[in-house]
Amino acid sequence: MTKLVLPAQQVLVDTPTGVDPIWFEKFQDLVAFRNLFSEINFAAMTTGQVLIWNATTKKFSAGAN
Repeated sequence: MTKLVLPAQQVLVDTPTGVDPIWFEKFQDLVAFRNLFSEINFAAMTTGQVLIWNATTKKFSAGAN
């Protein structure tokens, strides 16, 4: 299990040269995590459905329990 630790509040996201590299790395991690669920239509899921890991596509999909 990977733990996402965000930088301290005093670490500014926006710097004169662009996005702070520490924050940029964290944003990339968040986008990668979100992409794991990109194939799921949560509005269409029914009660009792579960998420199943697809090792081929490296994404979660909705499935039956």
